[in-house]
Amino acid sequence: MKTTKRHLHPLAILVFWGRYIISWFIIILLSLFTDHGEWNETAMVVVIILLVILLFAVFKYWWYRYEIGDQAITIYTGVIFRKQRHVPYNRIQTLQLQQWLFLKPFHAVSVQLETAGQSHDQAEAVLPVVSQHVVDQLQLLVNGEQPLSDEVPEVVDNRYQISWSDLNTYALTSMGIIPILLGLLWLYGKLDDLVSKSVMDETINVVLHFGVLVIVGLAVLLIIAGLLVSYLTIVQRYYHFILTKKGDRLHTEKGFFQRNTITASESRIQAVVMRQTVLRQLLGLISVQLVLVSSAAKEEDQDNLVMLPVIDQSRVAIVNQFVSWVPAKLPALTRLTVAGKYRLMRNAVLLSLIPIIPLVYWLRPWGWLSLLLLPIALIMGWYAGRYMGVKRLDHQLLVLQTGHHFQRDTTIVPKRCIQSVTIEQTYWMRRVGLCHLQVNIRHGDGKEMVEVRYLPLQTAKDVYQWYRTKYN
Repeated sequence: MKTTKRHLHPLAILVFWGRYIISWFIIILLSLFTDHGEWNETAMVVVIILLVILLFAVFKYWWYRYEIGDQAITIYTGVIFRKQRHVPYNRIQTLQLQQWLFLKPFHAVSVQLETAGQSHDQAEAVLPVVSQHVVDQLQLLVNGEQPLSDEVPEVVDNRYQISWSDLNTYALTSMGIIPILLGLLWLYGKLDDLVSKSVMDETINVVLHFGVLVIVGLAVLLIIAGLLVSYLTIVQRYYHFILTKKGDRLHTEKGFFQRNTITASESRIQAVVMRQTVLRQLLGLISVQLVLVSSAAKEEDQDNLVMLPVIDQSRVAIVNQFVSWVPAKLPALTRLTVAGKYRLMRNAVLLSLIPIIPLVYWLRPWGWLSLLLLPIALIMGWYAGRYMGVKRLDHQLLVLQTGHHFQRDTTIVPKRCIQSVTIEQTYWMRRVGLCHLQVNIRHGDGKEMVEVRYLPLQTAKDVYQWYRTKYN
């Protein structure tokens, strides 16, 4: 068909302008605090800078064009140094759409096209703002489908939509508060650089003057604030989450402030991860995630695409409706021996001694409180040993389970998606017949290693031999 070069949606000018303002934020800030005399002169300088940035945005919009062909999309960018990027549709692995709230009334969307050849987290091709009509056209071309008439409804094989109760459960059982509290502790550690020592000492004396109850109250308020921030972040991210399957393609849609849509082929799924924090284990809940050859999920849980945010573990068979090679029921795994579990507990205790010894020696008597790390480390080692295991299924699937930091991950990976299998063994492990089994799978534009530690040597050899038959 005859193709012509098209411009982006006019709202792209505002998007480019906003990005330039963020990039030039330091210059704008300096212009505000530089002595220009009267405030009207300062305002004039800021207005001139903003107008210059707007002019750059208009130039970029005018020269940013794209061409949709029968077999590929071509994108033209650059003002002085022109760049032309040609991306065949059959090379596109995931199609990611993002729609901020201000774009929704105009039916405009940002599009990212990702291939296996892209570098790092950068999409192979980006259309910053285009109309929904262009998006529909691209989806049909990427999927290799013909346009549907208005009388023929779109056929969806399976569909799942999260309920408010499930979304609340997912947010409330998230461990997102931990990085928030760690960030606040880091900020507290940097207060010495931001606030003078006299102010810090005076503040601490005022707080201590009010007694222990005030300190405990402040700690409780800090935890509540962290929980609230974590809860609201997850709710807005997975708001109105919808998962559909059409043919061999999965389609996820979610988000309140920014509607994020990802379309990926089932053949591009490298592994399925069923994740449970210790709290979700107690409640019988499970989260299902996908490992993709794509960076589309780089802002999600450990860069995995969340397929089902939270379901009851008794309903795990629903995964098979969307990913056909996942078994409807998880098998019993080959677990660690007592010797393997003991070594995980021992290692956890030895690692906890690294901070305990200097704290006890230099910070007495408060340093003795660090001894509380010993039972915590012991429990963490026991937890890791209890949930380590492996199992082969139907000559084509491998199930690996690990337990780290009170989180249990069950990874189901097809043999065809395994990049390598390694058996690692020290001299002392060889004497007791134990080893570490390491399985590497493709993840984004890199790899992810799943390691089952202190596994019986014969079990690891069986997996190794099973994988080798792929090439024999």
